[in-house]
Amino acid sequence: MSRFRLIFGVLFVSAGSLAANESQALLRAAAESNVNQRYTIESVAISGSEIEHTHIPPALHRRLLSLVGAHYDVAEIDELASQLKRDLHLKDVVGRVSRGSGPDRIRLNFETTRRNMVFDLSVPRFLYHSAQGLSGEAVAGIRFKQTQSLSLGVVSNGNDFVERATGATIRAEDASLDDGHIRLGLSVQALHSEWNPVTRAALHQEGRDNELYRARRNVSTGITFDIARPLTVSFGTSFEQMEGWGTQPLRSANGFIGEIRYARSDEATRLDVRYTFRAGTRALGSDYSYTKNLVSMRYQRKWGRQTAADEFTAGAISGNAPLFEQFVLGSNSTLRGWDRYQIDPTGGNRVVHNSLSWGYQTGGGTVETFYDSGALWHDSRSAPVRHSVGVGYRQGIFGFCVAFPLVEGRITPVFIAGMNY
Repeated sequence: MSRFRLIFGVLFVSAGSLAANESQALLRAAAESNVNQRYTIESVAISGSEIEHTHIPPALHRRLLSLVGAHYDVAEIDELASQLKRDLHLKDVVGRVSRGSGPDRIRLNFETTRRNMVFDLSVPRFLYHSAQGLSGEAVAGIRFKQTQSLSLGVVSNGNDFVERATGATIRAEDASLDDGHIRLGLSVQALHSEWNPVTRAALHQEGRDNELYRARRNVSTGITFDIARPLTVSFGTSFEQMEGWGTQPLRSANGFIGEIRYARSDEATRLDVRYTFRAGTRALGSDYSYTKNLVSMRYQRKWGRQTAADEFTAGAISGNAPLFEQFVLGSNSTLRGWDRYQIDPTGGNRVVHNSLSWGYQTGGGTVETFYDSGALWHDSRSAPVRHSVGVGYRQGIFGFCVAFPLVEGRITPVFIAGMNY
């Protein structure tokens, strides 16, 4: 009888334990469901730093930004923590919440634990433009002691310069000063330049054949200060050499570089303002003397599943600047669908551009429409304004669009797609 009572007692306790565990699981599920309905995320950070000031892949950056203003979802937060751990090669990532600025509002912080040494292989950009071909970049890097990094990249960029620049880059960064609020950087580039026949013909017609070069090499240094959470200031030097053909001597475009950036976001809006400059000066042994100024602003507002954004850019170059410094329109993000060699095959020293977009989140991606308008010119020439409209789709790191440039009453669709588009 005593043995029977013992067995019965064990079974009773086990059943009670199982019932208690099941009850706790139900309570957790109910609590999580309640959290999803009640709490709104007002800000997202990684290890205490707002995501505007962190170096993460663009697609992951957009996905984290989409959390601002959304309801707290345990499953989604856990999934993003796993993606952060995987993509950034971290030892561990945990999503933590804290009280927000008002009732039913919370702040989300992904607490990260880094490995002492991390190897990384990424593709920051891979684009296909049906009128201008492929552009891509692959980077292999290693990070030491959480604050120091060294990366090696290969690039073929037919999107941002007058020429197609193909070659290799090396970059080193140290963020160990002042708890990461001061960062030091060193970058080395070795690029081969390929020129479109239209550009060669235009320069020959203007008697500027000597401005072409077959390769360029650049060594730049910089220091970045986090002045306040939304404000950063960077400045440094750049020493760029251009190699001509035959007996042509090396030419140098050495100068000072800098950037001021203000970036902030909340659950509904995001604002990012930048001012960059470059000043080629003979004081650093430069063969070119010029100043280049560029101002850009992006404002984004989100409500529900909808997102509207406006991005404005304006720039000017004074003095004698090399071809790689000239402004270009007709890329994957400016006057989309236009042939940049038709706009100006040698680039311009004045630029104004604006892009309006509207997106609607559906399923796992976002459908977007956009309207681009802009002008590129030289200070002594006229500035016709050009237009383009289109529709696209983004999901994860992949996106594509079909753009319709408005060219002299004709509309010719152009397809653009790629990773981190």
